[in-house]
Amino acid sequence: MFDVSLAADKHTAVPVARLEQRSPFPAGIQVIPTVFIVNDVWKQVSADTLARQVAQLLAQISPQQAREVQIDCDWTRNSRTAYFAFLQAFRQQPFMQGKQLSVTIRLHQVKFLATSGAPPADKGLLMCYNMGNLRQYGDHNSILNMNDLESYAGSKRIAHYPLPLDLALPLFRWSVLFRRHSYAGLLRNLDENDFSNHRIFNKNGEQLYTVLKDTVVKGYPLHAGEEVRYETCPSALLWDAARYLAKQRQDYNPVVIFYHLDENELNKYALPELEKTYRILR
Repeated sequence: MFDVSLAADKHTAVPVARLEQRSPFPAGIQVIPTVFIVNDVWKQVSADTLARQVAQLLAQISPQQAREVQIDCDWTRNSRTAYFAFLQAFRQQPFMQGKQLSVTIRLHQVKFLATSGAPPADKGLLMCYNMGNLRQYGDHNSILNMNDLESYAGSKRIAHYPLPLDLALPLFRWSVLFRRHSYAGLLRNLDENDFSNHRIFNKNGEQLYTVLKDTVVKGYPLHAGEEVRYETCPSALLWDAARYLAKQRQDYNPVVIFYHLDENELNKYALPELEKTYRILR
């Protein structure tokens, strides 16, 4: 529905990227209003005040039939106390009466439960992506790879997590630009066809391409000698991740989420491929 970030004065929280709803939500579709909160706000803002403000804005713009509200925040050990206080205060707001509260959970928060803590919510959404080091040079997949997944979620950490966990898997893709082996930015709208031009790119790994000459690709200026790591999540990788998560999961029937479901990404996958992933997890 909106993000919460610090204002220009760095002392107050403000809503940004507010949803511009141009038509009613389709009948019969369950909508879960979600708010992303930037972690920096906890250094400056009262948890009780922010809980009241977020609830009041949601009451104005959210579908009244919503049965669940989700808060998305990548809290840290230092912000844990303020964030958990916000969640406790938010649950007490009139807007939340009769609604479930869910929160996003990152894999590192599952692995390091003792220091991260479990949020005071009804359930969590485990985000099974962005698990590698995006900025690290190399021919790896920072969105989803099995070694990192097993490192974070192994030893039955998911099964033993104190909250019921829904599961989210990635469908998105991106390209990571490196200049002299140092991270230089993220290119978001390139695809396989862009890298098939052998006059511009030379493949030197599973996912790593070297730029052969100065050029512009979809508005991005690229220079000879730079390298681009193209990261995606093919169906076979999704199935491997789903099989592993199915062995680690709780005695709980999770909601399965694919992020994100836009037309461009859905065109990359056949419906039976997504259905197979879903069936493995259910």
